[in-house]
Amino acid sequence: MVTDEILTADEASRYYKRVPTHKGVEVVIRAIRPDDKYEILDIFPTLSQRTLYMRFFRVIEAPSLESLSRYTNVDFATTLAFVVTKGPNQNIVAAGRLIRATEHSKVAELSCLVVDHYQHQGVGNALVADLFQAGKAWGIEQVIALVHSENHPMLRLLKNQGYPCEMLFDEGEFTVTLDISQPPSDENRASYRTTMAAMHQAV
Repeated sequence: MVTDEILTADEASRYYKRVPTHKGVEVVIRAIRPDDKYEILDIFPTLSQRTLYMRFFRVIEAPSLESLSRYTNVDFATTLAFVVTKGPNQNIVAAGRLIRATEHSKVAELSCLVVDHYQHQGVGNALVADLFQAGKAWGIEQVIALVHSENHPMLRLLKNQGYPCEMLFDEGEFTVTLDISQPPSDENRASYRTTMAAMHQAV
């Protein structure tokens, strides 16, 4: 591990951090809360079909409040779930999580979604970077993400985190594996253009 900090489940459930994105947008990254289900339900109709397809690999129907309750009531021993909020009312503009099989597992799967209006403003990058940093302290060493082959912004975002990264293509999706136990480096960030060019040829 590259950090001596330890993030317990209880601390993760109270996580709160105010950060600027690299595009100069000030946001808050905090732990998801059970009552967030109401705002997420309101957000869902504003999401484009492409955003839903890139996240879920299919266009899905609006979720029920019951299904959203399962999403927002989190066991922070196995799920590190954050939302990004912005503006005077601190509206939710993105959500992401790391999920591991057990509380002692060092491998977690990443998922995240940014509301259409706030894409390309550095929000997703800030969320993923913070999830990785907190994930290290939470005990994670390896992160796996399944990314649609057409989701080039997400592929670039993951490579740009600067961690050692492997991408395997199979049947329209990439399995991206990042070693976050290692320190990020500018060399890894600089290599993403070559990797992306090779991926385009493969696809």
